[in-house]
Amino acid sequence: MAAEFLKAFPTLETVLIESWQEGAGVGNPYTSAPPSRAYGLPHPVTSPIISCANRNCRSGGFDIFQDIAEMVHEKLVTKKFVKVCLGDERSRKGGNLGRDCINTLHYCLTLKYKPEYSPEGE
Repeated sequence: MAAEFLKAFPTLETVLIESWQEGAGVGNPYTSAPPSRAYGLPHPVTSPIISCANRNCRSGGFDIFQDIAEMVHEKLVTKKFVKVCLGDERSRKGGNLGRDCINTLHYCLTLKYKPEYSPEGE
């Protein structure tokens, strides 16, 4: 079953994402090993907003909806992106806005078109 937001793209069956994030909250806090800078396994996108790993980030995440729309418009199958988080860091008690969250998402989107819309058929 396709994600609800994909109804905006009737030519698509699904969207796969491979990603890695850098910044606060990334990696294993129990080891000194640096976090991986390799794409994870591809998995279906279930939301147009990818969560930020920074626990202090508020109203953040990575909006990939426009990227999908541009890929469909250009009839692309795969494309890589790098995006900075939209949120900000502030105290858990609310308070004043803090500094911008600078976590970064590196991701590759793969669009699976319905057979009748496949760009390979052109």
